[in-house]
Order: sequence, then C-alpha cells, then structure tokens
Amino acid sequence: MDEDLTLDMNTRPSTPGDVPAVRDAWGRFKLLARVGQGGFGEVYRAWDPDLEREVALKLLLPSPTGSGQSDEEYKAMLREARALASVRHPNIVPVYGIDRHDGRVGFWTDFVKGKTLSALLVSQGPFGYREAVLIGLDVTRALSTVHRSGLLHRDIKAENVMREEGGHILLMDFGLSALPHLQEDIAGTPNYMAPELWQGKTATVASDIYSMGVLLFYLVTGEYPARLGRLSRAEAMAALAQKRTLMDLRSDLPDQFLRAVSRAIETDPAKRFSSAGQLSEALAECIGTAVPVEAEVQRAAEVTTGSRRWMTIAAAILATTFVLAAADYISLHRQKDGAGAKTALAVAGPGINDEYTHASELLKKSYKDSNIAESVTIFQHILKEDNTFALAQAGLGTAYFKQYKNDPSKGDLLDAAKAATEKALGMDKACVPALVTRAQIEAITGHSDLAINDANAALEHDPHSAEAHAALGEVYQSLGKGKEAIEEISQSVALDPDNSMWPLRLGHYYMGAGNLATAAEQWQSSVQLDPQNTLALYDLGLVDIQLDKLEDARKNFQTVLSLQPDAYSYRALGSVFQLQGNYADAAEMDKKAIELNPSDYQAWGSLGSVYRWSGDKREESMETYRKAIELAEVQRRKSPDDSDLLADLADYYASVGNTGMSLPLARKALILAPDDPDISYIAGYSYEMAGERGKAVQLISKAVARGIHKNEFLRSPEFAKLRSDPSFLTELNKARSMLAVDSKTKLN
Repeated sequence: MDEDLTLDMNTRPSTPGDVPAVRDAWGRFKLLARVGQGGFGEVYRAWDPDLEREVALKLLLPSPTGSGQSDEEYKAMLREARALASVRHPNIVPVYGIDRHDGRVGFWTDFVKGKTLSALLVSQGPFGYREAVLIGLDVTRALSTVHRSGLLHRDIKAENVMREEGGHILLMDFGLSALPHLQEDIAGTPNYMAPELWQGKTATVASDIYSMGVLLFYLVTGEYPARLGRLSRAEAMAALAQKRTLMDLRSDLPDQFLRAVSRAIETDPAKRFSSAGQLSEALAECIGTAVPVEAEVQRAAEVTTGSRRWMTIAAAILATTFVLAAADYISLHRQKDGAGAKTALAVAGPGINDEYTHASELLKKSYKDSNIAESVTIFQHILKEDNTFALAQAGLGTAYFKQYKNDPSKGDLLDAAKAATEKALGMDKACVPALVTRAQIEAITGHSDLAINDANAALEHDPHSAEAHAALGEVYQSLGKGKEAIEEISQSVALDPDNSMWPLRLGHYYMGAGNLATAAEQWQSSVQLDPQNTLALYDLGLVDIQLDKLEDARKNFQTVLSLQPDAYSYRALGSVFQLQGNYADAAEMDKKAIELNPSDYQAWGSLGSVYRWSGDKREESMETYRKAIELAEVQRRKSPDDSDLLADLADYYASVGNTGMSLPLARKALILAPDDPDISYIAGYSYEMAGERGKAVQLISKAVARGIHKNEFLRSPEFAKLRSDPSFLTELNKARSMLAVDSKTKLN
C-alpha cells in the first residue's frame, strides 16, 4: 500500500497509477499541476478563481465499484469536512471546502510551501533530540485541539507534517479517512498504524497517540519500530510482536524521551498516554519545562496583536534586545572562577576580545542593517581564529536572528540562528546570550513555555541580565500578561539605563495597552539616549500622527531620512503631507519610496490614496491601485495567510470598486487577526465601500477608540457620511469604555 498524499513540492514526482490525471479543471478550479498521488487520491496545485489564489486540491479516488461516491457517502464526507473546517489551530492546515464533480469528491486547503518532515529527514538525516521534541510539542498540541473537537486524524506521519518556509510546523492532510468506502480496507499508513487497527478495530484517540510515537521514533532514527508496508494482517501482527524499541537504536537519548516514546507505542492501547495533552506534557518534561494549562496554551497560540504598523517596528526591535549585555556577561565571567566563558576569553587574547566587543556594540545599534551585517563578518572571523569561543558563536546566532526578523522571507537565516545558538550552548550550557536568543526563537515559533524556561535559566545564571528580563517580558506580552511584561522590561531599563532600546520596547507595551501618550514619552526618552536611533524616531513620528502633532511627525521622519533613507520612512513622511493636504509633496515621497523599491506594493497603494484624496486624479489613482494589486497578489501567492497583506489588498480592491474581491479578503484578515485595530480600520473601509454601514461602524470605531488612524479617519473624504452617522458616535463611546476597562486590567 502506498503512503498517502503530501502537499510537499519537494517529494518525488507522482506516478500515473491506475487513475489518469484530471486534465485541466475540476469544477471551478483550474488545475495547475499534479503534485502527489497515494492510496486515497491525488493532490493538485490549483487556482481558485473566486478568491484568486492558489490552493491545494485533493481529489479522492472513486469508490472500488467505479461508480463514484454515493449520496450517502458524499453526505458523510461533507459532515466530516465541515467538522474539520471548524478546527482552528495555528499548527493545523484548515480545510476550506468540499464538493463533487465528474464523479470525484474533492476538498481544498491552503497550498503550503515548505518541506515535509519526511523530505527533510531524507535530505539532512535524522533530527536532533531537542528539535524532535519541539516538533512533537507542536503536533501534539494541534492533535489535542482535533481530539477536543470530537475528531481523529487517523493518518499522522512524517509526510503529513510540514515545516513551512520560515520554520512553522503544520499538521495537514486529515485525509477524511473515516469515509465509508475506505473502511472496507485498512485505513491509514501501515508503518504508523496501531496494532488494534490491524486487528480490524475502530480508530481511537489511542491509535492517534500510537502514530505520534512512531513519528517521534522515525524523526530521531530514520527507522520505524516495525516495517509493515506490504504485509498481510497476520504478517503485520507478527512483526509488531517483535517491534524494535527506541533504546535498541538510540540508547544515547535521555531516559525521559525514551520512556515517552516507549509508552506512546505500547501494544496495549490502555497502557499508552490517555490524551495528546499527556504526551505533550511528557515531551515538555524531556527538555526541562512544563506545559501550561490548556487555556494558557490556547492563549499563547492565539496571540493578541496591536496595530500592525507598530508591531512591524516592534518585531524589528524584538530582535535587538537580547545580546545587549554581552559586555556585562564578559565582565561577569571574568570575575567567576570556573565560568564556562572565562577560559575561552583568556585563550582568545586581547585582539579577538576587542573584535568581539566591537561586534557586540554594533548589535546594540542594530537599527542599521549595515551594523548587523558587519557584526556577522566579525563574529565569523573570530570563530575562524577560535572555533571554541562560545560568546562569539552566540553573537553570530543573534545576528542571524536579527537579519531574519528584518526579512522573515529568508527562512534559512532562522535555521542558521538556531544552529549557531545550539552550538554555543553545546560549548557552554550557561551561555546567557545564547539562552536568551533561544528563548526569543522559541517565542516566535509559538513555544511560549520553552521560551519562559530558557529566559528564567538565563536569569538564574545572571540575575542582572537586562536581555533576559526583556525576553521574559516579550513572552508575557504575547500571552496577554501586560502587567508582567511591563515589570520585566522596566527591570531592563533599571539594569541598563543608558541603552535606548529598552524605553523603545517599553513604549510598544504601552502602545499595546492603548496608552499613546505614555508610549510617546518612552520613545522620546529613547531618542534622548541615542539621537540616531532611527527606530525610536520612526515610532515617535507614527505616534505623533495619531496625537495630531503633524509638524512634529514631519520633523521626526525627515530626521530618519537624513540618517538612513528607506522606503518606509519616505512613505511615512508622505502620509504626513497627505494629512496636511499637501498632495504634491505626498506624491513625491511615495514616488521616492517606489524608486528605492519598485516592488513595494504599499508604496503604490499609498500613492493611489494620495491621488484619490486630491480629488482630481481619479484615473491616475485607479491605475496606481491596479499596480498595487498586481504586486500584492504576487506576494499573496507566497504568503496567503498574511493578515496585513490581505487587509491591504482588501483596501486596494475596494478603492477600485471591486467589493466582490475586497470583502472576502477583509473577512479573512479579520479572522486571522481579530484584535488588530489597524486591520479593523482597513476592513471597515471595505465594508463602507460595499454599502455595509453597520459593519463598517463597528470595525472603525474599534480602531479609532485606540487612536489608530484617527487623523486619517477625520480627514478621509470616503468617511464623510459615516462620521456624521449617529450610530458611529454611540459605537465609538462604547469602544472607548471597553478599552479603558481592558487597559486597566492589563496594567494592573
């Protein structure tokens, strides 16, 4: 029996088998390429003309009789597909729809770009123990959500778990394997099937747990407990009775991990973990932490975000905060007898120490990309001279991580950051900068519990580490614990009062709580500490816009441009001129941004807005928006679930009068980021343009109450009627009252 389908574009080419490829189309979908074939059907890369996006379309094989699925079978599939579509989890590829055409049933999902764990293992060999645990935690949490929904996966295997570009782990391809005609035979992938399934018993939570155990076994060995691919039932049962243990192949692994896998693949279902949550707890204990209660896990997975413009800047700053105490760390280890870094520093000599200090200072001012690049070069040179220098290895990992945060499309930088950080910890398990970096990596990949564990470990080794406090604060912020987050970053400020990055971060926390004035004070403090901190100046300019200090905003953006001209700052300055009614200069700034980056769809969209507001350049506006749409659609094919991108596209389509495209995009953006006021505002514009005033009022009041786009709203010609609608003032007052209560809760 062949293994089931994969959406991985890097798998072997599919073979025709007994089922001919569908030629050009299936229903409304245009079929672009067949990318996989297996025991249950075929997977196509397809084009959805309704939403104008690529999807993965899985067409199930016809029933054995060749008559196609019966109405009863189709209804059963539809029920299960609907149930699967209701399961929402960041580590699950969602099912979007199911239909029947030409005697074939098919369902479609996101087309995920990345590599399956199976493909990764083939290309790079077995996974490291810790990496396998982290993957296992992602998958078991997703599986726990599936089971709580009353469903089973039934086909967990390395081919059905993908590492997306950027490192995110996704459980996919449920396969709808409970379908009636498939129950006539053994359902699942043989090497992963629990013994009871070979006996003809029904799939249960326990059989999914068994498959998880086999997956973990396979990740660290490249082998299965028993090879069952082409065996009969009797032969398979005999092979399972003599299956290998993980100890047989990897006795070097920690006892806790060996016990966890052994229990997951027990022959008797009653002896296995009783839930995916129990297995998740056992895996977390393998690396020295505990899994939070279920509500906390869900809250960590469903991070509440603030304004996307603020969070874009915050993300860049996040990557700058956890190596700033490198000099203090050197000093600390010079004073401690037996400290891991002491010998390395002594052996390195003054020349290398000076280079290391210089590279660390560059990272303190990582608001310049050139500083990060130079630090990478220096760290690499140091390690060429002395490849045992743990601090330099940690610094290299941090520099790579900063570069990744500045350009998340480069997933290889995240892998490089992980590798360098783990190598540093292999040299010195008490290396505080490396522990902090790993905490930050774990935080952005959704492992909040592990991030807290590493941040606390860093603080145990160095209670005065400002970076460790900042890292811990960032995780608390992602969990919605505003008070704890502010306490931690305030510790960073107290420990390192001359560092401009800490008040910068503190300002973001206050901004997230809706306190613009206090955020502005923090950013002003950051600028006073370092007048060349372009991130602080940029943030200050943004909040000046919201506080109606347009002249102050103009000066701040012009200062940023004098220090480091970039497309973002030109666009920001253009937005100030636009709000001031200076459309000629606003257009000029957007054009400069386009010159620097012709593929910047936001610059094209901003220019279209300027033309629209000017009132006498409708044709230019439409043409410019169409260019923005063209560029943004290219990006959407790469990042179909980027809520910011979807909101921008909704805005552009609404601006050219295409509400049929605008509203579905706006709805999806709101689903992906329901608490982002920036997205609420833009989606509100789409609804207003579509004539749905009630929804527009609800969304825009939510954003304006937090000060987001307030000035734009008061000046926008499209919102003239909405501003005078009595229902808007009512909703705005209600939103402000709720925000005041929420802010008080977060800060107290």
